[in-house]
Amino acid sequence: MVNRKVAVLRADASSSIGVGHIMRSLSLGEALIDEGFGVELVSFELAPNLQTLATSLGIHVVELSCAPRSIQDAHFVLQRNAQIIVVDGYEFSRDFFEVLETNNAAFVVIDDNSETNAQAPKAVINQNPHVSKDMYRHMHGDPKLLLGLQYAMVRKEVREIAAQQLPTNEGEVFVAMGGADFLGLTAPIVEALAEQSFHVRVAVGHTNSQRAAVQQLVDRYAHVTLIDQHDYVSSLACAQVAVLAAGSSLWEACAVETPSIGLIVADNQAGSSAAAARLGFTHVIDCRNGLPAEDIVSAVRMVMKEKTEAMRDAARQCRVRDGVVQVARSLGALV
Repeated sequence: MVNRKVAVLRADASSSIGVGHIMRSLSLGEALIDEGFGVELVSFELAPNLQTLATSLGIHVVELSCAPRSIQDAHFVLQRNAQIIVVDGYEFSRDFFEVLETNNAAFVVIDDNSETNAQAPKAVINQNPHVSKDMYRHMHGDPKLLLGLQYAMVRKEVREIAAQQLPTNEGEVFVAMGGADFLGLTAPIVEALAEQSFHVRVAVGHTNSQRAAVQQLVDRYAHVTLIDQHDYVSSLACAQVAVLAAGSSLWEACAVETPSIGLIVADNQAGSSAAAARLGFTHVIDCRNGLPAEDIVSAVRMVMKEKTEAMRDAARQCRVRDGVVQVARSLGALV
């Protein structure tokens, strides 16, 4: 990384918080590398497969050697001597950010619902469609606000597949409940769809405990396929409908113009997914209090019969494909 600007990404992943913070940080890391940065990911006890993924993208992984999201964590990050620091996560303490602010660090936060404890970042990135400037009016120093789906941090692989405009496999459903699926929804959803004779392609995330249960369904139903992770994006792009956890996966489905059923599995997804539904490219179902399997099957059937083209048109109008490129360029202008 000699003679290059360095960006440090600070994010964690686990079975309790999922892998979303890491995945969108890696998406941003890819774009920053394309803008000429050297990129490091500082993370605590990152799973080996996620380390491998980061390394394959050209991102150097640094293991955090102290208590995560603490004062010591902030000092550890400062010692990397980066030109810009990007922090993604809700659990970083006010003490953590106070260290960055006291040292006049050039840092940026990735946020969803004004949950960050930062008070004076250089910029705020919020890719969600329900965001407003008022959510960050309390911040000091007039941070640059990168708000809305035009800044969606869609992975480079998704952008490349979207550009290919792959043909749709009519009648096919793609299922993915994120990297962790802490509610254990993957197998029950796949089973409900398989029993109705839908052709299903299913992805099991990096820390998802459902793999064995899904494999049993694959063995039972000839029309269910468990895909490898390297086929994730092409399978998403070719499906007629995708059933997804209502996080950043919705923006990826939007980028490849695949209609989606967005399942709310956490409170912080409610606002963004409702706004996405109003834009017309996804249909939202709340799964926080249990799995409404019949509702999911009905929604898939309804989208296939009545709404596929309208939802594709709505996705096309959102133009989320190159959002992360705009984010990287904006951050590059800050240093």
